[in-house]
Amino acid sequence: MISLSTLLTLTTILTTINLTLATSPEPVRGFHLAWSDSFDTTTPEIDLTKWRRWTGQASNNEQQTYLATGSNCEISSSKTLLITPTNTNGHWESCRIESLPAFAAKAGGQTIVQARLKLGDGDSDVGAGKPLQGIWPAFWSLGASVRHGTNWPSCGEIDTFENINGGPLGHGTVHCGTACNDPVGLGSGMTFSYGDWHTWAHAIDLRSGEWRDQNITWYLDGKLFKVLKGGDVGDRDAWANLAAREMILTLNVAVGGSWAGDAVAETADGKMAGMEVGYVAVYESD
Repeated sequence: MISLSTLLTLTTILTTINLTLATSPEPVRGFHLAWSDSFDTTTPEIDLTKWRRWTGQASNNEQQTYLATGSNCEISSSKTLLITPTNTNGHWESCRIESLPAFAAKAGGQTIVQARLKLGDGDSDVGAGKPLQGIWPAFWSLGASVRHGTNWPSCGEIDTFENINGGPLGHGTVHCGTACNDPVGLGSGMTFSYGDWHTWAHAIDLRSGEWRDQNITWYLDGKLFKVLKGGDVGDRDAWANLAAREMILTLNVAVGGSWAGDAVAETADGKMAGMEVGYVAVYESD
């Protein structure tokens, strides 16, 4: 069982995060920084020692093509990553990047995966008056076994943050197959302000030797909004794929798909439909 004190302690730790614009990972008490990217490059290109642009076949009936090069992924003058989908006569192009290293949660400890994100261009009106139908930004982790032939969803997936159609909710979800109620997954949503900077995180707690009592928790700006225990999944191997095995960090803006629905002719593109990333970080408990 997850103790109230455990949840309160981790929530308190994460709540110490500065809520102003941050392009460098903040220190988290009781944790050390295991890996990060603050996008502090000297060129508009992403750091290819940390990331690669994914150009595989889009799934989920998505409409976009993910490009291997181009300005759909670029570093801004403010040292943030901009992911911007573009629409040319109904042909959508976007960007998806995934981390070169894979990360496994710390056995017997806690691991936090976190990013500082902003949707849109900061206009007070979502999409600056244009609809965002079909726009699907996400920050998520995918089981690294997918690189060795394991199919989705058996590889495991943790969605730290997803949003569809410019709606008011940020979603935290897991996918692992039948045990995770796929293809829907097991998830919850949290309201957030579109166009503002937010810190989205999930934490994996493997301190318990009993897998059913281990847990994954989700946070928005340090506030807990979802708890998932191994016992909620109910399948030991499926839980291990989520909580104990290596994951690839992924950032993308998809267009269309089975969940978001198709984009329409009036759907906003460019920065209005994009996602800006201040940093990505992985922390491990001391």
